[in-house]
Amino acid sequence: MARAPQEETPQPDRPLEPGAPDRSVEADASAPALKEAQEAGIFQRLTAFETALIAAGVVVFLVLMYEVREVLAPPLLAAAGLCMLWPLRSYASVRSIMAAGGLLLGVWFLDRLSIVLLPFVVVYLLAYLFDPAVGYLKARRGLPRWASSLGVTALMVGVVSMVILLLVPTIVSELETLGSRIVRSLGDLRLWAETSPLIDRLEEAGMVDREELVQELAILIQNQTTWLTSRIPTAAQGFLRQLGSILGAVVTVSITPVLLFYTLKDYPLIKRSLVGLFPTFGGRRDYLVQTGSIVGRYLRGQLLIGAIAATNISILLTLFGVPFALLIGLLAGVLNLVPTLGAILTFIVGVFLTVIFGDPWLSQTVIVVIVLLGQNLLEQSILTPNILSHQVGLHPVLILLSLFVFGFFLGIFGLLIAVPTTALLATYYKAYRKELQLDLFNGAT
Repeated sequence: MARAPQEETPQPDRPLEPGAPDRSVEADASAPALKEAQEAGIFQRLTAFETALIAAGVVVFLVLMYEVREVLAPPLLAAAGLCMLWPLRSYASVRSIMAAGGLLLGVWFLDRLSIVLLPFVVVYLLAYLFDPAVGYLKARRGLPRWASSLGVTALMVGVVSMVILLLVPTIVSELETLGSRIVRSLGDLRLWAETSPLIDRLEEAGMVDREELVQELAILIQNQTTWLTSRIPTAAQGFLRQLGSILGAVVTVSITPVLLFYTLKDYPLIKRSLVGLFPTFGGRRDYLVQTGSIVGRYLRGQLLIGAIAATNISILLTLFGVPFALLIGLLAGVLNLVPTLGAILTFIVGVFLTVIFGDPWLSQTVIVVIVLLGQNLLEQSILTPNILSHQVGLHPVLILLSLFVFGFFLGIFGLLIAVPTTALLATYYKAYRKELQLDLFNGAT
């Protein structure tokens, strides 16, 4: 006998407990969104046939990638990944993967085009450094920007041409002399090892073997001679291979002044365009203005101080007849870009060269020490306070720490950018530290 269906007894509404959320309201609110999602097919399950088709497509795709692996390039991989991830771009994780892939692809392009982009980077750096001179000629002398840009470009081309014609032959000659003297000194060392009474005493004590020592010195001399005679041609050949050809080098050198002129003439427009590419912080780009100001003051000041140091040291050491005076002066000017550590390295190299090759070595070593110490005193007391009137504001210990850290990771390039980069990070922190507070509590007691 069939049982009659029982009617459901309506349940009375239960009162909500204090502070308990109303689940019925949440369900009513989420119902339209759930319905729209179901209509869009987000929660639809794939059938077994559709799953098999997708799996087969993935297998075919992997096999195809394996077959074309020899011609597979990062742009092709990026295009394939974009095609696969594009339907899922509504998910934040997928968008993050696409952004990371785009960043890696951009780094790859920059690495492959580094030789092509190098002249443009150098030209923009020069325009960045000498734009104040163009602005001064325009504001104070009433020259149009194209005329002042042309004058600055002509001045720089003249200075570079003079350096190439006058200094490069002298530098090459001093390098050749230094190499020959090193080889001769190694030969003298071998002769000393063969005839020195000190080696006789050490051999009698059983501490060294004269024949073995002389043989090792002979091998060392041969290796160093081979290295010195083949290093310069090898480096020149590698340089030419990177440029592609001599014609490419000539074209690059000849087009650089033209690029510099147009970059200087339109530098404000180029600068605004580049600044517009960077993201805003709190709706502003003030951090870019502060960054450019600090880097510009530092680089211009250090380059000017380095040029003065190289000129003073080279002239004074030449007047006193110190060997390799030009090399020591140029080394001092270049290493001046590395604060503190550069002065120490210049002092060590200068004293070493005069002790080994000076004649008489004692008096010339004293002259080098006095000249380098005098130049350092001049920099610290007069040049740096007047040229770098706005200091970067870093403690000497922090400067040394930044030099070691950046030098460890980036080598010579890291030593050059260590101080300005550290100054930028310190300025950024000081400017926005109030906005970088970490709220550990929500304010409730």
